Amino acid sequence: MREVIRSNDVEIKTFSTHQIIIRGSGNSEFNNILNKKLKLLPPSDNLRIVSDDNHILAKMSFDQWNLIFLNDNKNFKVQKICEDFNEKASILATNFSDAQVFFQIGGNNTFYTLNKLTHFDFREKNFKAMTAAQTLVARIDCNIYRLENHMLISCNRSFADYFEDRLIDAVNF
Repeated sequence: MREVIRSNDVEIKTFSTHQIIIRGSGNSEFNNILNKKLKLLPPSDNLRIVSDDNHILAKMSFDQWNLIFLNDNKNFKVQKICEDFNEKASILATNFSDAQVFFQIGGNNTFYTLNKLTHFDFREKNFKAMTAAQTLVARIDCNIYRLENHMLISCNRSFADYFEDRLIDAVNF
């Protein structure tokens, strides 16, 4: 994890991690397969998150879940998990690790800073803890994960430098 900026009561770090996009029906067979492999029961409501010390599992649409690995996992282990999921006809798993970069944002002015870059409503009544969203931030398609005490924002790796610069600008002005 690399610190980008710590200023004005906002701390931003960037990191790369492994991510798998999982497609499936969300039925009991699907849930059992994921629960057996990850020890996490997938959320049933759209844009909800479940997590443990090693993973974040977010339901992004009616048939898509994003699985984010929080610990340093070897790429071959992630690929093996994809292969195991893909053995089941009801699941399609894609290793999306090299395509995304993550920004961890925390501090008292997190929402004030992010509101400079997007129209999204970060108030607690509209964006509760342990939920996710897909929206534009600094004109970039992003996934936002609101965890208990910080936010994760992922965007396409090709936009990482531009996005980092916009975050620094937002913190400083």
